[in-house]
Amino acid sequence: MKADIHIQLALFKATVEQSTALNGKLNQRPKQLFNEWVKAGNKLWDEMLKTNQVNEEYLDQISDIYHNINLEIKKNIKD
Repeated sequence: MKADIHIQLALFKATVEQSTALNGKLNQRPKQLFNEWVKAGNKLWDEMLKTNQVNEEYLDQISDIYHNINLEIKKNIKD
């Protein structure tokens, strides 16, 4: 499987997993649009997993890297 597909899907996965930080911070319409985007992305991800187009373990490893990057950014940025 191409690395670029895994990288993009892992970025999406990490974004969705980190999205809990947005709870209570978005107005109704942006929140609705974000939720629609998440649902569409999850459908794509599920379909790719069902048809063995991605390696889930590899995807998890890449998304873990994004999570670690997010933690470093949060440590270095003060609200």
